Amino acid sequence: MSGPKTFDQEPEFPGAASGDDGDVQQPEADLGLTRDGLIADERQSTGPLGGPASPRDEQGSTALPSQAERVTTLQDARVVLVSACLLGEACRYDGRSQRSERVLAALADKDVIPVCPEVASGLPVPRPPVDLRGGTGVDVWAGRAVAVERTEGIDRTEAFQQGARLALEAAQRFGATVALLKEKSPSCGSQRVYESGQLRTGEGITTALLRAKGITVLSDEDI
Repeated sequence: MSGPKTFDQEPEFPGAASGDDGDVQQPEADLGLTRDGLIADERQSTGPLGGPASPRDEQGSTALPSQAERVTTLQDARVVLVSACLLGEACRYDGRSQRSERVLAALADKDVIPVCPEVASGLPVPRPPVDLRGGTGVDVWAGRAVAVERTEGIDRTEAFQQGARLALEAAQRFGATVALLKEKSPSCGSQRVYESGQLRTGEGITTALLRAKGITVLSDEDI
């Protein structure tokens, strides 16, 4: 059994350039949301990609596949978008990696696209930790929430959205329909994220955009 094959990227993480695909330029259009967070047209039967609209729960969140369904989708995938820190890249906010042998085993014989949305957007390593404020990743794209540095309160929303667009661009460029991302990250969390210093149920900014574009996202804690 061989290990995962990593696509060569320029620069270190994918997506140095953006703007070729108009779909990734307008946040509200990306998620089919208006600024007040409502679906652009609740009467439409199609989702943001033109396929069937995803069912939504009472809070308006998109219904997600079960853990078993997400894992099966990963197993069947040939190309996977992966948080670079899980592959051993020292790109976390604290300058460390989160190399996961479970993740590496799950990616054996697959083509891997490493991505760190925050580094791709130009943020340094290390960098101050960032929390979401006012909601989760979906709320950020709807204009209801922001991403701010935990201590100084500096708004990093634009950088985080740019990183998310670059991650989406990389997935589309290489044909990835599945992403395996780091849980609890304000970019990559898929089930839990930190909002105003408290861990809560929700998804990060990159995950929200990928899911809106039909990409299955699971976390390192799913496997």
